[in-house]
Amino acid sequence: MRNNISVSALSEFVNEVKEKPEEGVSSFGVELNWQSGTRFVVNTLPMEVGPHKVSRDFSWVIDEPRQLLGTNHAPNPSEYLLSALGACISVGFTVGASLMEIQLESLKVSVKGQIDLAGFLGAREGAPIAFEKIEYEIEVIGDGTPEQFEILREKAVSHSPNAMTIQNGVDIQGSLKIGES
Repeated sequence: MRNNISVSALSEFVNEVKEKPEEGVSSFGVELNWQSGTRFVVNTLPMEVGPHKVSRDFSWVIDEPRQLLGTNHAPNPSEYLLSALGACISVGFTVGASLMEIQLESLKVSVKGQIDLAGFLGAREGAPIAFEKIEYEIEVIGDGTPEQFEILREKAVSHSPNAMTIQNGVDIQGSLKIGES
């Protein structure tokens, strides 16, 4: 056990996925329900890890600040996106440190991005809609060397599903279902 992560359990899972790749295929989902204005309640859907169904019973609220026509009662979608990226990098860093037998004292990941709202609002032709860049900073204290921490940083990002999805893009497909009032 290192950094409160069972290294032996992780090793067993890695070997299981090597032997049976289907064990490592995971599916996630959320459902958003509109409350009012820019406020939504998000609920997790059941998750699948390989053939295993995992019950997930979590919910949170999304809102916008007053300046963006919300009530400022919860983080906005962009803040959740940045937090999902930071959390994925943090998990990779912590797990990697554990595998390298590095004990962490503290770890803080800050993630920032900037959006030109003219693109979202359709207020200026050609204005970008996406984040133009996202920056992160990792602050760490532990018994690793600077070189080990740099290796961890590189691997935490290059092995992060969220970082790679944002960096490389992903095909987004959707449909519309119209109900009756």
